[in-house]
Amino acid sequence: MTTPNANPPLKLVYFCARGRAEPVRLMLELAGVPYEYEGVPTQVWPTAEGKQRFLASTPLGQLPILHDGDFSLCQSTAIYKYVARKVGLYGTNLKEDARIDEVTETAGDILFDLGTLFWDLRFAERRPEHRQTLRKKLAQVQDYFERVAPDPEHWVLPGRYTLADVRMAYALETVLPLHPGLVEEFPRLHAAMLRLFSESGVRQYVRSDRRCRSYTVELATFGGKPEETHQFTGE
Repeated sequence: MTTPNANPPLKLVYFCARGRAEPVRLMLELAGVPYEYEGVPTQVWPTAEGKQRFLASTPLGQLPILHDGDFSLCQSTAIYKYVARKVGLYGTNLKEDARIDEVTETAGDILFDLGTLFWDLRFAERRPEHRQTLRKKLAQVQDYFERVAPDPEHWVLPGRYTLADVRMAYALETVLPLHPGLVEEFPRLHAAMLRLFSESGVRQYVRSDRRCRSYTVELATFGGKPEETHQFTGE
C-alpha cells in the first residue's frame, strides 16, 4: 500500500476491455494495491492520441503498458511477472517460479485459443466443434491440477495465491459465456476458479463498475459485448 510520501500508484493502460490487461488488474485487486487504469477507446486508437502516442515508449506501440513511476513496461507476459513479483504473487525459489510459469502458460494457451475463435469470421460454424475440443483439453487440465496442486484451492503454493491462480481462474471464467455449463463439468477446476473470485478484494472488484464489461472490443465476432462476457452479480 502507498503512503503520503510514497511513489505514485501504478498505472495500467489498455483498451476499454478485459483482454490481456485483466490478469494484472486481478492481481492488484487481490493484493490490495492501488492503481490507475486508462481505457483507450478503439476509435481513438488510430489517431495521434492512440498508437502514435505509445510508439516512443514501446517497441511496436502496443498495449497493455504498465507505468510504475518513471519505469514503463509493455508486453503482457513481462507485465504479469513484474507485477506478480512486486505484489508477492510469485514464488520464492526457481522451482516454484517454474511451476507458476508452467500453469500460467497453460492458461495462456487456453486464452489464446479462445481469442482466436472470438475473432474468427466462421465463429458460429466452429463453435460446436470447439466445445468438444475444449472439453477434452479441460479434462486434461483437471488431471494436471490433481497432479500438481498442493491443495484444492491453489495451483502451486499451499494456502497462497500466485499469478498461476489468477491466470487460470481468468481463463476458465472467459469460457463461461462461450460454452455455458462446460466448466461446471470439471468440479475441481470450477471450485478453484470460484474461490479466487470470492477473495475479498477480487470479489468487490468483479462486481463493480470499475471492471470492463466486455472481454474484447466490439469489432470481434464474439466477446465484445457484455452479454457475451461473464458478469459476476450480487453481493
